[in-house]
Amino acid sequence: MSHKVIVPIGPYHPLLEEPEFFQLYVEGEKVVDIDIIIGYNHRGIEKLSEAKHFDQVAYLVERICGICSSSHPYAYVLAVEDILGGEAQVVPERALYIRTIIDELQRIHSHLLWLGLAGHFIGYNTVWMWAWKYREPVLDMFEMITGNRNNYAMFKVGGVRRDILDEDIPLLKKTLDELVPALNLFKGAIMDDPVIQARLKGVGTLTKQQAIDWCVVGPTARASGLAIDVRRDEPYGVFDRVDWNVIIEKDGDIFAKTVCRVLELYESVGVIRQCLDKMPKGPIDADVKDIPAGEGIGRV
Repeated sequence: MSHKVIVPIGPYHPLLEEPEFFQLYVEGEKVVDIDIIIGYNHRGIEKLSEAKHFDQVAYLVERICGICSSSHPYAYVLAVEDILGGEAQVVPERALYIRTIIDELQRIHSHLLWLGLAGHFIGYNTVWMWAWKYREPVLDMFEMITGNRNNYAMFKVGGVRRDILDEDIPLLKKTLDELVPALNLFKGAIMDDPVIQARLKGVGTLTKQQAIDWCVVGPTARASGLAIDVRRDEPYGVFDRVDWNVIIEKDGDIFAKTVCRVLELYESVGVIRQCLDKMPKGPIDADVKDIPAGEGIGRV
């Protein structure tokens, strides 16, 4: 006869960025019920922004998250540029390509970080160490372009703050080329390892209808068969000028979520390569001086 055990997680835990408490009811390795208490860590970013110059806010919102620290300033500058007439009307062509490169480099490092943590928490520390090893060259590329491994300080209303030097492009391409065999390694480990499949398949399933009902977005939605991607559906940067695929998995379980992220890494490498090849010469900043009152929306 199975014995039910209570496993508390939180409210403070290395995996959780905010105070959250999960009380799991477990029979063997199967979670049969859960109680959740969601906390909120208020940092006052909205209120602080009211007293900042519009150019300072980009630095502030970048600190919301170190893992996705280009998403927040990018969404902010898109919202402000929406008031000015839209990103495509305000931002120079070269800056649009640089924005897209930074955005997709972030996706690579974020997905690899996710994959490493996932490996660690299911007890597969080899994947964790591999992911951290091959994430390092991605952070090196960030450091080459922006001077920072995280919090890149690249986005500003009207463009970007730093250019990508022509002499750095060959090394960036070489680093991307060397990353692909590592992605093949991860793909093989996940697709072929019976232990990973036994631990992930059929676990934590989110159906397509649940994803719709609960307004799920990103790779989590796409892993449930929901064919949405804001880069395609409401394109920004130059996502509508390069070739890439929206990765869709149908099963909605943890295995599908993992496969979705790993396959997205290949698409990101392809997008960055195309941007480096197609990026035109020219200015990187429209030098916006003033913003009229209004409302704008930015989605990243």
